[in-house]
Amino acid sequence: MEKTFTFRFYNVTRDNAAKPAMVDILRQAAKEPDKQKREQTLAQDLTIRLEELHDDGADAIVGEFVRCQDTNLPSELDGSARMPLSAKKLGHSVVFRLNHKIGVIGIQHDPRVVSIGRILEYLHTYNANAFYNIAPRLDPKAWQKFKKGSVRKLSVRIASPDSMHDLGGTDNAASTGIRALADAYDAPTIGIELSMGHRKGFLANAVSDFADKLTRSLGPTARLDKLTAVTVVDDHTEELDLIEERQVLKETLPIDDRDPVKNYQIKTSYLSSEMKRIIG
Repeated sequence: MEKTFTFRFYNVTRDNAAKPAMVDILRQAAKEPDKQKREQTLAQDLTIRLEELHDDGADAIVGEFVRCQDTNLPSELDGSARMPLSAKKLGHSVVFRLNHKIGVIGIQHDPRVVSIGRILEYLHTYNANAFYNIAPRLDPKAWQKFKKGSVRKLSVRIASPDSMHDLGGTDNAASTGIRALADAYDAPTIGIELSMGHRKGFLANAVSDFADKLTRSLGPTARLDKLTAVTVVDDHTEELDLIEERQVLKETLPIDDRDPVKNYQIKTSYLSSEMKRIIG
């Protein structure tokens, strides 16, 4: 069993205060005492449910999502004997912590189990107005360098671009074009490079706003896989990997080989203490 875990952090916002808060939808789901009734099928062979939800002080909650596996189950081994698995389903877990006062969610990063995009889909099944903007929290120092410098090249890669949000304003044509390309060529990933090439000079200042909007362009499944920039600050050229500079925790935890309740407590305890330390 993997014992090293990665946790990533995202800003959570609503474009309309009339839309329900994320914490309220999570609490609505948690009110159902029968956890099996919390299960929502989001795609073929993809069913998840909110397994745990608890207050973590006055401003935050911690919880757990479980992906339910009932097909292609592994076998049991007893010495040299192999036999069918006795369990009807398997539950694969990720934990999260939401500070609903400042609007930041930290989540165990394992998109093979449950991604942040799938969590958004899950919440939407409880309320059709539950739409949220999710933006990865970037290292402020790297972002300041990017904003301060003159940009010669910007490289972007978007996975599942068909579900990305409109960027709005003058950048709306870009998001429309990205989705159109994905649809026309059945492309699960779109890569874009804006560059001065061998010419002197720099890209327009608006490119930094474009990059900023891209970090907030996640749809139900869209994901920004790459965002790099070549910038010049005080005649010094530097390549910045803005996605790799996002706020991330990675730690090996003393989880149990069998006890899911104990493991939930270990993972959420670590996430809570570290998130309070670096974010709130």
